Amino acid sequence: MAESAASESSTEASAESSNELHPEPPSEQAKPENSRRYSSDEVADIIRLSLQDENRNSENSIDHEELISIGKEVGVSQAQIDRAVGLLEDEHQTKDKERRLWLRFKGHCFTFAFINLVCVSINVFTGTESFWAGYVLFGTGLFLLGHYAGLRYAPDFVEMAIERTRLHAFGQTAILVAKDANVSFTVSDPSGLMESNGLVYIKGQQLHLEYQTSDSVLGLLKTNIKSLKVDLADISHAFLEHKFWSSELVLQGNSMLIFGSAPGSSSGTLRLKISKEYHNAALNLLSQLKQ
Repeated sequence: MAESAASESSTEASAESSNELHPEPPSEQAKPENSRRYSSDEVADIIRLSLQDENRNSENSIDHEELISIGKEVGVSQAQIDRAVGLLEDEHQTKDKERRLWLRFKGHCFTFAFINLVCVSINVFTGTESFWAGYVLFGTGLFLLGHYAGLRYAPDFVEMAIERTRLHAFGQTAILVAKDANVSFTVSDPSGLMESNGLVYIKGQQLHLEYQTSDSVLGLLKTNIKSLKVDLADISHAFLEHKFWSSELVLQGNSMLIFGSAPGSSSGTLRLKISKEYHNAALNLLSQLKQ
């Protein structure tokens, strides 16, 4: 028994010494898990996915200087960032233009359905000896089909045709306004009892905002004309948001205090309602802001 115990202890001692002389290689699981490298496309997708839940929160937005500093950390120069910002703004303008054209096409569809429904109803109730509503349906259907084909294959031509028709409809006043960059706007308070009318324009390196608030019922109670001046450098983003009957000029400031207590101001964002006749003037204003 003593000999077997001594033999086992000597075997264990020799095994321990063998392990000390020849250590086991580290397992593959001990390798760092963050050793892989990512391509530029993967980096862009990772950042986009990580920020997609915060893209609607204006408090989580960053200004141009912060964007440049982030770009430098990942090896992107300021010139590349400026070029990317310009391309992004052009892409937004193109999408806004397409959205506006398709919105007008939807209005055309509603008009087509309403006119033909009325004509068919009148034709049915007055007698069906002559189905004259079919001619109306055929003629208006051709116009609707042409509108869709032009919007599908030649949207620039459709936009030009709509713009020329709009200018002829509004007359010489619309032509003068289209060449101007002074934009008239209206803003209603949430209660609907007060309404502010004003003018926004650019003078030098500042955005000038002049407005007067009155009651929306009779218009008898009016405040004095107030003015607000904002440096163009304090405006981080500006775009035109299209509605069905009007548009909204949206200005995003670098701070929540930029626009103060101006009507339509909330959390550093200013929203001004623009009527159709001042649509081109608003576009001219935006082009001056981007210069």
